[in-house]
Amino acid sequence: MIHADRQVVVAFEPTAAEFSLLENEMITVEWFAESEDGMVSMEGDNLVVSAPSGGYTRAWRRDGTEIYVGPESGSEAS
Repeated sequence: MIHADRQVVVAFEPTAAEFSLLENEMITVEWFAESEDGMVSMEGDNLVVSAPSGGYTRAWRRDGTEIYVGPESGSEAS
């Protein structure tokens, strides 16, 4: 889970999709891969979520709606 104490942009790699996370907002991020080399890092004012090698990332808002982070996101992501 990612919880922000201020507004921050979450960048999802390798797709370069961006999501503006508002102050006190929370999202859930899940990786799908056999490898465990995924990473979360702060780069400037952005939080970067890098998918594991050979895998992909999916993310959801607190209300359960999916956030589009690339072609592996669910069909309801927007």
